[in-house]
Amino acid sequence: LLIMIFSLTNLKGSPEFDILINNNPYPENIFIHSMGLENYMSIIDSNLEIYWQINSDQVGVDFKENNNKISYFNKNTLNSEGAHWIIADNQMQEIDSLICTSGLTDYHDIRMIDNGNYILQSYDSLYVNMSNLVEGGVPGAIVKGILRLQEFDSDHNLILDWFAFDHLDIADYTNLNLTIPQITWMHGNSIEIDYDENLIISNRRSSEIIKINRTSGEIIWIFGGPLNEFEISDDSLNGFSKQHDARRLDNGNLLLFDNGNQHQPPISRVVEYQINEENKTASLVWEFYHPDQFLAISMGSSQRLANQNTLINWGNVGGLSGANIM
Repeated sequence: LLIMIFSLTNLKGSPEFDILINNNPYPENIFIHSMGLENYMSIIDSNLEIYWQINSDQVGVDFKENNNKISYFNKNTLNSEGAHWIIADNQMQEIDSLICTSGLTDYHDIRMIDNGNYILQSYDSLYVNMSNLVEGGVPGAIVKGILRLQEFDSDHNLILDWFAFDHLDIADYTNLNLTIPQITWMHGNSIEIDYDENLIISNRRSSEIIKINRTSGEIIWIFGGPLNEFEISDDSLNGFSKQHDARRLDNGNLLLFDNGNQHQPPISRVVEYQINEENKTASLVWEFYHPDQFLAISMGSSQRLANQNTLINWGNVGGLSGANIM
């Protein structure tokens, strides 16, 4: 395993990256959206030097190569209808902008597909009579953070509209306080297309990974959280907590960044599980902790590269500036 670790040394101006380890890393560009007092989109080349960089303000979240295109999010107008995804060519020229047709379009992930389709996520809110669902529930509670997944074809026609409220029962989420007037239900932070073309999403709010039938919208399984269906083995922490970036690997395993906020003691790591979907078992086959025992209180990602190296972004560590790294 070869790891490159970057740290921001100048938050007030153009960020500078300290190369702490350089031992023959995978020779491809690295896309970074750094977040501090000022935000920058950067590309570091195979010589670990700045290839391209721009002060991007609130534009650039989830900046990455995405199926031979470049995608990033414009959140300058977050909480309004203007927030949207930007699609660019390899010259960084904008060629399209994308939004969901319902709810607030979210910036955590976008999947561009070979046939020109794309998948986004958004959040809706509903007034719900929670007194009918849980003891002590508020009759007119506002349920926020209801995740919606939408798939569009290359002509921007909506072809899939999955709404969590139609397929999950909020009353089952006993880890949340369901008796308050305003409830935040979900926090989706990754969308994965599985080997069988169904979808895997990460819900950080309840430390769960959900597999969804892409045709019917039905829940296939839930791994982790209050509705966990899997028996976990060979994992001293018995699962993950407040995770990011759940990805299916070519070997069939599941890789994710375990933020670990609720571990005792709290600690972050990257974990790889061997999954048996039929028997509902998950065996930990690999994990990695930062040598300094980092706790990423938010953000973070892990990416298995073509040469089987693992690129890790340790996210928001101890209040330091965070970065999206792909």
